[in-house]
Amino acid sequence: MKRVWIRWVYFYAFVFFTWSVSASAQSPAADSSFRAFSDFHIHTSFKNYYRYSVHPDSLILYADDPAFLNKKYGKTAWIPYVKDPKAKRLGKESNMGNYDQSDYANLHGLAGSVLCMSITPPEKIMLSTKTQRWLNKAMVTHMEMPRQEVLADEKNSSFNEFMGEYYYVINQDSVHNGTKILLAKNNADLRRIISEGGIGLVTTIEGGHVLFGSKALGSIEKIKEPGCDSACRLEILGNIQKLHELPHRVFFITVAHFGWNKMFGNAKSLDKPGLRRDLLTTATISDDFKRNMFAKYGDGIMGEVRSYNLMDTTVETKGRHTLRITLPYSRDGYRTNIGYEVMNKLLDAEHDFANPIYLDCKHMDIKARFQYYEFIDSLNKVRKQAGKKTIPIIASHIGLSGKSRAVAIATAQYPLSNSYEELIFGKTFYTVQMNDHDLYWRNYTRLLKPEDRQIYFAKGTVPSTTGFNPFDGNQNYNTLGWFYPWEINFCDDEIKYIYRSEGIIGLNMDSRILGYTMPNYSKRYKEFLKSKFIDLYGKDRYKLKDGTLIKFDDYFQAEPLLRNIFRVVEICGRNDVSAWDHMAIGSDFDGFIQPITLSPTAESIPAFHEKMIYYLKAFAEIHNQERLMYGLTAEAAMQKFFYTNGRDFIFKNFQD
Repeated sequence: MKRVWIRWVYFYAFVFFTWSVSASAQSPAADSSFRAFSDFHIHTSFKNYYRYSVHPDSLILYADDPAFLNKKYGKTAWIPYVKDPKAKRLGKESNMGNYDQSDYANLHGLAGSVLCMSITPPEKIMLSTKTQRWLNKAMVTHMEMPRQEVLADEKNSSFNEFMGEYYYVINQDSVHNGTKILLAKNNADLRRIISEGGIGLVTTIEGGHVLFGSKALGSIEKIKEPGCDSACRLEILGNIQKLHELPHRVFFITVAHFGWNKMFGNAKSLDKPGLRRDLLTTATISDDFKRNMFAKYGDGIMGEVRSYNLMDTTVETKGRHTLRITLPYSRDGYRTNIGYEVMNKLLDAEHDFANPIYLDCKHMDIKARFQYYEFIDSLNKVRKQAGKKTIPIIASHIGLSGKSRAVAIATAQYPLSNSYEELIFGKTFYTVQMNDHDLYWRNYTRLLKPEDRQIYFAKGTVPSTTGFNPFDGNQNYNTLGWFYPWEINFCDDEIKYIYRSEGIIGLNMDSRILGYTMPNYSKRYKEFLKSKFIDLYGKDRYKLKDGTLIKFDDYFQAEPLLRNIFRVVEICGRNDVSAWDHMAIGSDFDGFIQPITLSPTAESIPAFHEKMIYYLKAFAEIHNQERLMYGLTAEAAMQKFFYTNGRDFIFKNFQD
């Protein structure tokens, strides 16, 4: 009976994991000056590739016959998919069965756009059983069963699917209905495409699992075994070499994703607001659920692999308490350097970083991120002194957590590991950690290995060996309840590292990631905000001279994005207009997100851009943030965010 119950928990967990909430009807077309946009994470070909390709080999085997591939597949990416117009009009969930968000039809007329096209084969671990595939068909992606079975086939690898979609994209007709869309081969090719009025796609990859070929094992139970390290290593490194040699350069790879890949620790993603979060919290009572869905067999850049057989110890605290402390170390763990080897191979360290495939930090766990930042920070200092090009840090589709570094590490790593109580109890949770659990935290941190204790602090600081409480004085109460606080979002210190590297932050268009479901966006707050909006504009809706409708309800939907934007400007470490230079869009369209209702699809971006100018002005005035504009006009700030920051970063860093 228990096994049946656990299966049902997995059933609901799988559904919750991939569930998306879509958005409202499309906005009217914006002025042509808002047409071009840049995007650091958009799945322009995902849905049509899996609809129209029966098997990746149907493209790979004919890679040397572009005429054949163009004839067979060349128009399919342009086919608009709106099977359920009402669902699109009402902003229902976008899946493979009703309507698309970012296929080529959605990009019609958006000349000059520069888009980081993400190729993301679904992870095998999520499609390994017939039950999972049926659920995926009926309730999640609506991908047809035969195609899912091809994905799950042990003879078909994630790298194979990547190559299939790659050949699918490069063999599309380049022009349709007056819109040119091309995958750029290199920097010069991208600049040519844009100068000729086209839309330039840049190849990016989401998930280190893409590096797995037929020898790399997709099962989490097998991949954590020592034998997989040696068996898979040469294949993974060989596939990286193949990526380096592709005619169309791979700009960056998001090296972690939903499932642990033994190379980089991954941030926990399984969460949904409301009743579903309560159900997930209840489900964590089951040890089996924790071990299968949340177990972190390794943290950071691998590193060390551990089992769930963790070490316990007891501590006497001045004769008053006996604390049992479980440490994040296992008796049967083992060492490996595969994470660092993969990182260096991607960055082309063996050739003095001449032609890097950059690493994207999204989906990495927080320990891996800080390890990577400090590596890049040290590397860039040396390269600057030598007059060499530095390596920018990329965070392609993120939101902010609003946390200090110490609290972010404590709540993301073992023993808390992104506790649902953090979301359910809010400020009370942090107060309890600081007060009631003070003895626990001081003893826990004292018992950590020095390198794990150090990760709580900025480089160069020396934490006390007697232990510390990471929550003491670090709660960030001014941000709690506004920003989504899980490990998948970035804390304050991380923004400084990204700016210091001259990197880029792509802000996600997922309402949950931006914090829209957090408790401060309450009915009471909305009423307060509405009164401020009316005081400012005299009414809760009005039309601009060109007929564009500006209304309070839309402004309220945009507030979380605006709050993330201004927070980046405030904490980035810059005190001048350059604080606005390293942000862009990372929409994650067609990535099964919960989109902002104002901009559910790529075709809605121009109108959203125009409206955001007025929403930005309203936010700055209502919240007394004009000082953070540093003299920029709202028009100039939004032009940077929607287009020029991203375009200029890609022009500067996309490989030659």
